[in-house]
Amino acid sequence: MTARPQSSDRRRRMEELIQRLSETDEALQALGAGEVDAVVDPSSAAPILLSRAQKALAASEARYRELVSRCPALVCEITPDGVTKFVNDAVRVLLGFEPDELIGKPWFERLVPVEHLGQARKLAGLVLRKDVTGFELPLRTSTNECRWILWTTANRYASDGELEAVIAFGIDITERREAEETQRELSEAQIARTRAEAANKAKTDFLAVMSHELRTPLNSIAGYTELLEMGLRGPITSEQREDLLKIRRSQRHLLSLINDLMNFAKLETGHVDLEFSNVPVNEVLAVLDALTEPQVAAKNIRYCHGRCDPSLTVWADREKTHQILINLVSNAVKFTRAGGEITIDCEDKGDRVHFHVRDTGEGIPTEKLGSIFEPFVQVKTGFTREHDGVGLGLAISRDLARMMHGELIVSSRIGKGSRFTLILPRRAEH
Repeated sequence: MTARPQSSDRRRRMEELIQRLSETDEALQALGAGEVDAVVDPSSAAPILLSRAQKALAASEARYRELVSRCPALVCEITPDGVTKFVNDAVRVLLGFEPDELIGKPWFERLVPVEHLGQARKLAGLVLRKDVTGFELPLRTSTNECRWILWTTANRYASDGELEAVIAFGIDITERREAEETQRELSEAQIARTRAEAANKAKTDFLAVMSHELRTPLNSIAGYTELLEMGLRGPITSEQREDLLKIRRSQRHLLSLINDLMNFAKLETGHVDLEFSNVPVNEVLAVLDALTEPQVAAKNIRYCHGRCDPSLTVWADREKTHQILINLVSNAVKFTRAGGEITIDCEDKGDRVHFHVRDTGEGIPTEKLGSIFEPFVQVKTGFTREHDGVGLGLAISRDLARMMHGELIVSSRIGKGSRFTLILPRRAEH
């Protein structure tokens, strides 16, 4: 009696039949697509389908390789020991290298600037342990410039779990870093400027307070000196009178220095009130003659002055105009030796009037012409200098001239003398 096939044998044969039918169907589809010319038998379909799958895989890899190659971000594949296996075309645009120049070369040693190698080693240590996101590390270009790159990495492992390669993606953030650096420098500059302004205000406030405190006793000295000279405290000898004259002279000199400090402090804090009016030019020169005559006579200096059109006026503060010109003449007297000459005149320049103060003094070195209008700057410095003063007169004078919409300029030649020119407007400026 013949044994009946077991149910498991029937199932196996049915599965084989279904498999063959499936392969035949796929082969027929390939035939319809023009990929094969004919189906000889069902068993020939498997190699054809394998070839088709390989072609599809190759096409897919080529497509993704093309996408990576055209990606504007830097994409590279690096071995665990740092050798470059692949880099996309973005390296040409970002760093100026051809991809072939870097493949097979140590990545960090070739591209990372020397001063950032420590940072590069830190990144290398991190990627061996895990994926990294947002790590900033600069690279050197072919022209030795530095480009900052923001890195993100992804590790690829072999089937046995060993690290096979590191895929690194880099975005150029150089412009962002430069903008941040510029912003940081601006912030630091703003902080420094704020601190400097605070320190300058503290200095100005100190000068104002000290000047006021010093003027009070100096005025008392002047008052008591005058009482002694008048004999109200009893008769005095000629020697004592000479001593009192020296005291008065020293008191006036010190008071003038303190007045300069107070004027400077007022200018710095903006506490200067100006009263503008049409000031006759000839009147200014006449007042100047009377105020400066004693100084000129004391040093035996020839004093020459000119006059302008009687109708010529300037739009300025009368008192401040006198103050500037008196300071200029005082400086001319100070730096002109006995027997020299000082000339004061004016010049109509259309919408401006120029007041010239010339002297035949020592002159000012060319390198000093740009700084003599700065506070506390003097042509000669040190304890052995011949002339007194603290270097505020010209700074105050120029600031006052500019407050009146004018200017104060200078020209000079060593050994020939100097010419200071005060420029003031003829009419109010709107």
